[in-house]
Amino acid sequence: MIAVWKYSLETEAQRLLHCAHQIVIGFYRVNNFIVLPYTPKAGNALIVTFPDLPYNTIPRFWDRVKKINVTDFPLQIKTDLLKQTTSLLKIANLPAMGFQKTKKLWEKAQDKILKEIYRIMPAKQGQIQKIIIHPTSFGTTCSFNLSKKSVDYVEMYLRQDQGISTITEAILSSLTRPGIYEKLDGVWQESEIVTDWLMTESSLAEIIKKYENKSNFVPTIKGTRSKQQAKLLAEFETFYQKLGLPINQKVFNLNGLTPEIYQKPVGNLSPTEKIVLKILIEKANQPVSFDEIGDLFFRSEENFSLYAITKTIQRLRNKLEENGLSGSYIQTMRGRGYVLKN
Repeated sequence: MIAVWKYSLETEAQRLLHCAHQIVIGFYRVNNFIVLPYTPKAGNALIVTFPDLPYNTIPRFWDRVKKINVTDFPLQIKTDLLKQTTSLLKIANLPAMGFQKTKKLWEKAQDKILKEIYRIMPAKQGQIQKIIIHPTSFGTTCSFNLSKKSVDYVEMYLRQDQGISTITEAILSSLTRPGIYEKLDGVWQESEIVTDWLMTESSLAEIIKKYENKSNFVPTIKGTRSKQQAKLLAEFETFYQKLGLPINQKVFNLNGLTPEIYQKPVGNLSPTEKIVLKILIEKANQPVSFDEIGDLFFRSEENFSLYAITKTIQRLRNKLEENGLSGSYIQTMRGRGYVLKN
């Protein structure tokens, strides 16, 4: 199997819209990614680069990108928004796309890497029938779809300063994340820890070294917690302000008993979800224990169900996504409960 590499100004526009979605729903902010203006010399794996362009020339740009589904690739984007974004990119001073070296290296390493992935995870054997790679100038180091039973390919946006280790990371995440989310009630950070471990501690690390001696791969969770990120926080806040996005403003608040996002009621909540979100907001940035949540809707200890609590939180995260906000704002504290970042 040979990966298919596809690049055009339109795929760059799709990548930009993918990043814009993650910016506006708060995914990058709540997961400690630093977003800074893109420059042709940008190449820091710890930074999300985003073109500094006049997005206000596109009507309702930020409202519209909120509605893009970034889980499934290829992205389904309304034609007029894609065309407008593509036109905007023409003034972005993008460099010539240089991905031939990485492409040739991946062609050499691909079979051995995939064979080792399937050896580590035999249940995934043959699940990937095709790999589609869109080289890009900006964004995170890589973004990708989730590989499920009905999806037999991995499609990704690969930043051109990255190599085969990042491609491998994307494939691992694509294969493991659906199970972590659906079977283990896991969240993004827990999925990333699994991938980071496989990339650094499993037999895959030795195979990759044979082809890429000077890998610029940085474990995602370790990178987002580095001191370097904290030093860049002021620049990040300034850039968000320039983009016209809210800064230094609480995302969640209560209007009486009604949970709100940016002072607008959270829509489509069940009575139970509303009660749970209320206590999470009241104790924002502090742990809310399983017992505290259980006391809200179980009449006795005999009726207590941790499974029911985790499913309620899972549905609540989905409701946040439906309201244009990242479900990652509700984070799991293993063995303790949950915390709402605000």
